[in-house]
Amino acid sequence: MADTAEKAQSGESDVLIYLLCRVAAAVFNIVAVALFTRLSDAHLYGEYLIGFSICFIVYSLTVQWAVFAHFGTYTQAAADRFAGSLLVVSAVMAVPALGVIALLAALGTLEIHIAWGSAFLAVCFTAYFASTEIARARLRPGLVAIATILRSALSMMLGCIALVMFDSPTALLMAIGIAYALGAVPIFVFLSRTSWAKGFVWPQRRDVLGMLRYGWPLIFAFGASAGALNIDRIVLEHYTNAAAVAPYGAVMDLMKQTFLVLAEAISAGYIAHARKHMLNADGHEVGQVLRRSFVSQVFIVVFGSVAFLVLGRLVFGIILAPSYVDLALEVMPYLLIGNAILIMRAHYFGQIIYLGASSLLELVASVAMVAAAVAAAFALVPGMGPPGAAFAFAIGQVVALVILVIGAPASARMPIDWVSAGLLVATGFSLVVIGMALQVLLGRILGDIVNIVLIGAVSAFFAVRWNIFNIGEVAGKLMNRLARA
Repeated sequence: MADTAEKAQSGESDVLIYLLCRVAAAVFNIVAVALFTRLSDAHLYGEYLIGFSICFIVYSLTVQWAVFAHFGTYTQAAADRFAGSLLVVSAVMAVPALGVIALLAALGTLEIHIAWGSAFLAVCFTAYFASTEIARARLRPGLVAIATILRSALSMMLGCIALVMFDSPTALLMAIGIAYALGAVPIFVFLSRTSWAKGFVWPQRRDVLGMLRYGWPLIFAFGASAGALNIDRIVLEHYTNAAAVAPYGAVMDLMKQTFLVLAEAISAGYIAHARKHMLNADGHEVGQVLRRSFVSQVFIVVFGSVAFLVLGRLVFGIILAPSYVDLALEVMPYLLIGNAILIMRAHYFGQIIYLGASSLLELVASVAMVAAAVAAAFALVPGMGPPGAAFAFAIGQVVALVILVIGAPASARMPIDWVSAGLLVATGFSLVVIGMALQVLLGRILGDIVNIVLIGAVSAFFAVRWNIFNIGEVAGKLMNRLARA
């Protein structure tokens, strides 16, 4: 009984819920990429990606800080008031976001029709991410799961309808925006029946000021971070054209739907519980939760990289339009490195921000990251093209992670399980070598089949043996039930 309570408090069950919902959402998102790249030409899809990137940068610069400031200052005793604070601050900050997009359109940096789509998407971003943050802070993973899956499923369906009916990047941007807005509806319905049953709970002045004091460095940090994550495709479009961005962006998005979706599921579950233990002054439990989180992140990085390296041609051939495959394989190694480092950087950032260290460190890391990414992009893209953009992305992530690791105070440094991490890395390296040898010896088709079974079996062994994502406990209960049947 105590065991069960301990596991529940560590966030294991929440992580499993987040994992399952993110996996389901990722399936919809991957299918969406496959459909979008086939229903549109490269130029249209490239314009959509640029519009989405601009929207993401502007949202990150103006609104996103409020989400993290809410979680960083949130207390359970004033949960309803803090929800009101987040919504009010987010709504106010959406105004300058729209102003920035309008300015970019007026200056000719962003085409008018793309600007309309980006502006609409920014408003929908604001509603969706504020609502899911409220649910996550209250430890309501089921609500977050519903919102996440609904948003992804609607993005796929509405996006396809927009392309078939209008064949326009603006229509696609607005369709994705509508999907985000509708994804937030279940959470707002829940709040209207519970926290706001007697009316909206308005924030107090001190709540808003507390969020501002905590989150002001993040205003610049998130803008810089979003710029670093998207500058590669923007510079690539500048030196080439939107059509060149399409395959590059599709590969990047595909990796994010596998790597980052799973990594975010880990952080969403573990970090929230780590903060709860921290507020209860239980330092031992904080360390235990973060150590499990670290091992889970390394598990994702290792087996995700192995799958792409060994099965990349098969994966890209199934999901992407045929004209995208060669470029996908060309940029894959650089993007794998960049995304692997991005996962660890984002995890380290979440730990530092939520567990008490100054957010100024993320500001320094983000500014250095965007400076390194911009410099690398302008230096490498003209001569190397898409591989240069991918390399620039990886360089930016390396710089940010180094600064976070060096600059973090001792009390906020990530607990690292070196033995488990070393074992995972060694296993991953062995699987890559064996996998490539099998493809040579057995041929591409049979070799891929054997590799799928081998990678699946080895990853399942570690997941069950170490109870990654609570899979070991679930498998044990299932086996017990089968034995009793």
